[in-house]
Amino acid sequence: MPQTKGNRAPIRQSVHVDCPVEDAFRLFTESFGEWWPLAEHCEMEPWEGGRLFERSGSGEELDWGTVTGWNPPDRLTLAWNPEGRDGGTVDVEFQVEADGTRVTLIHTNWDRAGAAACFANFIHQQMFTAV
Repeated sequence: MPQTKGNRAPIRQSVHVDCPVEDAFRLFTESFGEWWPLAEHCEMEPWEGGRLFERSGSGEELDWGTVTGWNPPDRLTLAWNPEGRDGGTVDVEFQVEADGTRVTLIHTNWDRAGAAACFANFIHQQMFTAV
């Protein structure tokens, strides 16, 4: 059966980091702008209902999404809305491993955003090669 818009397999990326789960969650959320691959001033408001947004040098803000689940240090969920389009849901899970933390990102319904879907796939690849 051909896949239709909004019906593609979720993007799943995972990486091991050498720090405790609490530190991994804190660094992922509080230092979002430092590792985000494209935006110079990207920020995440650290609470359920908070915004994920980019701030330009002139102070203009562009929303990327909304924090829909905030469960430190285990899980973060975002409604991804690039350019105001429904870009699906991004779940980030933080699991203790023997010598650190496994960070797993799962982006469902990423292709709903049309052309922005290609961008979402690129972002996920960049996020996990930058670690």
